Amino acid sequence: ALAALMETDGVKIDGFILPGHVSVITGTNAYRDTFENYNIPSVISGFEPIDILNAILLLIQQNEVGKPALENGYPRAVSDQGNEKAKLIMNQVFEVCNATWRGIGDIPLSGMSPKKEYEKFDAAIKFGMDMPDMPEPKGCACGQILMGLKTPEQCGLYKKKCTPMTPVGPCMVSSEGSCAAFYRYA
Repeated sequence: ALAALMETDGVKIDGFILPGHVSVITGTNAYRDTFENYNIPSVISGFEPIDILNAILLLIQQNEVGKPALENGYPRAVSDQGNEKAKLIMNQVFEVCNATWRGIGDIPLSGMSPKKEYEKFDAAIKFGMDMPDMPEPKGCACGQILMGLKTPEQCGLYKKKCTPMTPVGPCMVSSEGSCAAFYRYA
């Protein structure tokens, strides 16, 4: 998914704050190929305010000296290798598949789905659910915000129809969403 973002025309990303909770499993090494291909400042961060502030500081320092790096700003939880046992179990149960990312669209080989022998645990199959496409709500600029093409304030719904109490798009739904964080801390 990071590569898809970097290959989007007009993308304005100066660095990545990479998710600590995912990185605990995948490890820092999971990002090496993407970093080496795009050479963009990248810092793994936890979700505590001090972790995020530290990640921002590390990104600023990388940009100031002009030396992009892949840094682990969450070493108390993330190792280079990640959780080998968890990765082994995930690889036994799931396989890589194409996925649709809300606000962005289809990204090849960016999701995971249960392998054939585990499909009986897939709720969509078990209950015969048709998973419809989830188009971006009318007027929502979430996809463009996630790709750095717009800021939350440039979305016509932001702070009007779309607030943390009445979210319209995926960027406002959870407290971790970019618009929700901007709303709370800007």
